[in-house]
Amino acid sequence: MTQARAQGRHAGLTREQVLRAALALVDREGAGALSMRRLARDLGVEAMTLYHHVRNKQALEDALVEQVLADALPGSRASGPWQDVLAQHARALHHGLAAHPGVVPLFASRPALTARNLDELEALLETLTGAGFAPGTALQLVHAVGSAVVWHHLAESGGAAAAVPEDVATPPLVAAALAARPASPDARLDLTVQALVAGFATLLDRDGPAPALEVS
Repeated sequence: MTQARAQGRHAGLTREQVLRAALALVDREGAGALSMRRLARDLGVEAMTLYHHVRNKQALEDALVEQVLADALPGSRASGPWQDVLAQHARALHHGLAAHPGVVPLFASRPALTARNLDELEALLETLTGAGFAPGTALQLVHAVGSAVVWHHLAESGGAAAAVPEDVATPPLVAAALAARPASPDARLDLTVQALVAGFATLLDRDGPAPALEVS
């Protein structure tokens, strides 16, 4: 291996290439396979080369969270009723995690407040505080919706549908509830987000009045 190749930067390796390769590795084999040594091998460089672009493995994990959020979220100031803006945020995060299921454990263990994503958070807080929520409450609402999406994906990753064992009698209401359960993961998440947003509206009585919603 030549010195230029080993140094990475001189071979043209960029931070974007490092993150895309790390994301591809996690997509293929899961977050547990991610290491600086393994990533360097995939890129054909020495492990020390990666430290020009990420400080350590924890910083790499944070950068992957940041990258998936940046790819998934709109990157522009959303407009419309706060309920729609919050639901759209949840939907975008859901699609981002669906595209990269391997990173879901990182979202459950790493902070999502990274430099590139603070603008998205600021836009959400502007919408929510403009509707009448106090800033602290608004932040809790964003976190609640984000946590619901992440935990939805963690649950779905198990792959096991709710079912009563064959040797156990199913009570009638349980049977009816299981039969009526939304069939798709998307439908189940939509129901969760709708319920959360409807509940959030009750907090406006505590934080202050909200402007009337526009009805299209």
